[in-house]
Amino acid sequence: MRILEGKTLSAEILASLPARIDAVKARLGRAPSLAIVNYFADSPSAVYVKRKIAACEKLGIKTELFAPKPEEGYEAFKTLLARLGADQAYDAIMLERPLPDGFETMETWDSLPAAKDVDGLSSLNMGRLFIAKKFTEIENGGFFSPCTALAVVRLMKFHGLNPAGTNIAVVGRSAVVGRPLAHMLTTLDATVTLCHTRTRDLPAVLKASDLVITAAGKAKWLKKEMLPAGATVIDVGTNFDENGKMCGDADFEDLKGTASAVSPVPGGVGPVTLACLLEASVKAAELTPKNEKKGIIFT
Repeated sequence: MRILEGKTLSAEILASLPARIDAVKARLGRAPSLAIVNYFADSPSAVYVKRKIAACEKLGIKTELFAPKPEEGYEAFKTLLARLGADQAYDAIMLERPLPDGFETMETWDSLPAAKDVDGLSSLNMGRLFIAKKFTEIENGGFFSPCTALAVVRLMKFHGLNPAGTNIAVVGRSAVVGRPLAHMLTTLDATVTLCHTRTRDLPAVLKASDLVITAAGKAKWLKKEMLPAGATVIDVGTNFDENGKMCGDADFEDLKGTASAVSPVPGGVGPVTLACLLEASVKAAELTPKNEKKGIIFT
């Protein structure tokens, strides 16, 4: 079974950033800066927060972590976003999910200035993404796309997996992974089935697929009997098993002998997502007008 590791690609992306960071420093007189908002220190995604901060520090990207309490309420959250959005000291804002109940709304995403919204959650960034007909428009556009979805496509390309003409099942329809990823793959000429909890006969859909991408957030649910022989699996899940060990949605050991290629958790999509976030933070700084108030219109 081929292992679709992401550490090598992540290192390549990160290696491309120092020269760009130096150019930002020369133009703006300061380093690129990222604000991270995280409510739950024990959530699966929060595992990566320390890694993000450490990676930023290593590259010379200024990072500040904000850890508000859920009991402070939604208005306090909006006030924080407004302050970060207006503060020219921050080029980029990253919201760690999950947010408290009721916080994940369109009002929240559009409280983020699109020019600082490096995970592509605002309606302007999402709109630009879904209007794109070709992946090159997504890669080269002056807007931001969800980092995890982008990381999956870049990992596929790195390992020589061509989506064109293939049947791909994407399991999970979240706004940050499933739906944007399905669209990205469509721009690369794949035929995509977006699956979710109401999908009838999910195993039948998976067995008809050349490639399965799982972002369901359920530990080790994907078993070998659900897949056709020789299928490729990309695992986006970040979970913890009964022993407290990080694992993906796919039962990695169980898939041996059935799947032809699998991305591991950890060490697969995760490192590439981190690299894409840092790259987007540098891009946000590159788009910051010198000594001018940051706007929301992109070229």
